Amino acid sequence: MIPTCLLLTLCIAGVIIGVVLGTKTKTTKYVCDTSFRPDNVFNTGKYPSSSVLDDFDGDTYVDVAIANSQENSVTLLLGGDKEKVFRNTRPDTGATPSVMISVDLNNDTKIDLVVVNTIGHSISVLIGVGDGIFLTAVTYGVGLSPYGITAADFNNDNQLDLAVTNQNDGTVSLLFNSGNGLFLTNTSFPVDRYPYVILSGDFNGDNNMDLAVSYSDNPYIHVLFGFGNGSFNTPIPYDTGYYPLCMITVDLNNDKKLDLVALNSLDDTITVLLNNEGGSFTPSTISSIGQGLVALTTSDFNNDSKADLALVNSGISYMSVLLGNGDGTFPSIILCPYDERALNIIAADFNNDNKIDVAIVNDIYYGITVLLGTGYGNFTTGITYRTGEYSNWLISYDFNSDNNQDLALVSQENNNILVLLGNGNARFQAALNNTVGAYPDHVISADFNNDNKKDLLVVNQNDATIGVLFGHGDGFFDTPINYTVSSTPLYAVAAYFNSDNILDLAVVNSIGYSISVLFGTINGTFEIQPPYPTKEFPTCVISADLNKDGKQDLIVANQNNKTISIFFNNGSGSFIYSNDYNVSRMPSSIAAADFNNDNNIDLAVTNSGANTVSVLINNGNGSFGIARSFIVGSTPYRVSTNDFNNDRNIDLVVVNSGSNSVSLLFGFGNGSFQNQIPYQTGANPTSVVTGDFNKDNKSVHYHIPHINPFNLDDIPTEYRSMLAINYLSSTDDDLNGWFTYFQYEVAIYRQAMRRIILDVIQFRHQHKILVSANMNLQSKIKKYLFDEKAELLNKIDSIDKSVRLFNLF
Repeated sequence: MIPTCLLLTLCIAGVIIGVVLGTKTKTTKYVCDTSFRPDNVFNTGKYPSSSVLDDFDGDTYVDVAIANSQENSVTLLLGGDKEKVFRNTRPDTGATPSVMISVDLNNDTKIDLVVVNTIGHSISVLIGVGDGIFLTAVTYGVGLSPYGITAADFNNDNQLDLAVTNQNDGTVSLLFNSGNGLFLTNTSFPVDRYPYVILSGDFNGDNNMDLAVSYSDNPYIHVLFGFGNGSFNTPIPYDTGYYPLCMITVDLNNDKKLDLVALNSLDDTITVLLNNEGGSFTPSTISSIGQGLVALTTSDFNNDSKADLALVNSGISYMSVLLGNGDGTFPSIILCPYDERALNIIAADFNNDNKIDVAIVNDIYYGITVLLGTGYGNFTTGITYRTGEYSNWLISYDFNSDNNQDLALVSQENNNILVLLGNGNARFQAALNNTVGAYPDHVISADFNNDNKKDLLVVNQNDATIGVLFGHGDGFFDTPINYTVSSTPLYAVAAYFNSDNILDLAVVNSIGYSISVLFGTINGTFEIQPPYPTKEFPTCVISADLNKDGKQDLIVANQNNKTISIFFNNGSGSFIYSNDYNVSRMPSSIAAADFNNDNNIDLAVTNSGANTVSVLINNGNGSFGIARSFIVGSTPYRVSTNDFNNDRNIDLVVVNSGSNSVSLLFGFGNGSFQNQIPYQTGANPTSVVTGDFNKDNKSVHYHIPHINPFNLDDIPTEYRSMLAINYLSSTDDDLNGWFTYFQYEVAIYRQAMRRIILDVIQFRHQHKILVSANMNLQSKIKKYLFDEKAELLNKIDSIDKSVRLFNLF
């Protein structure tokens, strides 16, 4: 008999040698007592009511789709962010973001964002994924109270660098691009006090990038000629009005030299600086163009190939359009009214009619007004989009490469960015946000059209429909195809009902007192079947094979009579009512799993009127015993199952809408559960999904066979064969097989070691049984180590230290 310590040594040695020899191993699982910790909060739409996990963009990371009931939409959060799990459609910035620019910093042809954080004394760089989504911001410190920012290649290394004005210390910070969008080198130089706007361009034609800086407390600007090595000449001043708080570069007279236009907010004037040969400027002033001027932009608004200007004011709700004469003068002014108080303005073609439009950020009602250009210098009535939050800066770009202009705004109050994707018709929608039917209440995912891309199905409560959205495989979806079911649908399930290997649907209709069944076709369309009547106010439907006939049955929760109903599938997709089972007051949701490890599907039901979850154990034929209830939080709304602590027993997690919490109930594996462990959530939680969000192999049900190491009959055949006496080969591949088996043993040992604290004697008894069962395997490992891999013996000696750590023998 091999001593116990030696056997444990060999088990651990097997794992280590497997690593040394490059063995592909499975991750060892550990029983976890503290399963969850609070993490990040993500913005969704209004009243998120349901969610589903899947990989919607094909990057192997778990994504989540969320139904937003009060805005009739489904929002996606894409996984893959190393720090925050999900790549939020509202990426965070630093404190008080003020100005933002769009530029490709890492040369991947996908646009990135750089945001200036005034209170945070920093800038945030957000690398674009290419679909309107941006990675978590990388923050770089600059000077005090930064405001203006520009991007250009200041040191002629073919990488875009950044220049930032710092108001409170009178400096300009230069951040040099390392070539991949990282800024590892920076410097600064002094200018006058309160520098504000900063622009870049080659003003003197020497192929080196120069700078122009305006000031919030001085009636002039500075032009600084660059040397091409990241340094600049002495600033050259040019007078403006009081005070140049907005400035742009544009070629006003078609001489292929960049001119400057400064808006003077106190004077309500603009200063035009025409670029002469060699980079000197000739200033002129234009007045009587508005009151309370706050921002300007430039484009060709009347299609005459001459640059025009558009200005907005904060006092009177109209926009001033100055039509250019092509020589730096503006003989015509057109006043275009709109109904908001402006903060900023940009110009682009938002409806793809080859006529320039404008988008204006509004102050009082917090939104964006889009004025559509006619091509003659005037504009039609605006379309206003309410964002509900304050922003004084916006930019336009085609962020998702669909040839439509999109918008991005900074949110000062929330310290994040709002990206609105355009559809080419001057309509905008938040990134990864899909419009669906009225009051979507439930969402599920599956591949309905058999193209190996995940699709979505949304249950629209208020218009008696379900909507199917076919996925593109990149996180984006087609417009929904809607099917009318019955009154007030609440919940849906997808399964194979009629044995054609094509996904079908079942939808529970609460006010319709029915189940709608829809048979799927190969192309993802559905054929509506006659409904099945239910009890009053059904709230949930799920499917499972309850009677082990290989067919998916239906289980329905009936809110008004405290029961669930069972409908057995006859194999053709028709369902036969079987029985009702009592639960408790107002059952709201159902989950199915094997709670007592007898290979039969059991049921868990949340009772929102009783603050309990009822567990019903399957008798093996689809009938159930008396429900046993477990206390959870207030108004339990949804229930889900998984093995959260890796003990191979199914656990429950319950969403409690009334107590703003989720309850975690660890299963004992016999149909019973521990007392709830509550976790606080946000207000009125409505849905819970479980998955391995950060790829740490936790919080997911792992797929290791459930074996009894003390009974060789329970070991899977592929591992049992490794115990054969006539093991013909001694290659590394065979050793891999042996050590794979050893890893199963080590995983089991880890669980046993946890329990041994309570019962050392029982562990030793089990250990001796295991030693006896594995004598043949021990002999082979010993022979392999000593006869063919002698050089590894030194490795085994080091195991003694590891064994002592267990302090068990």
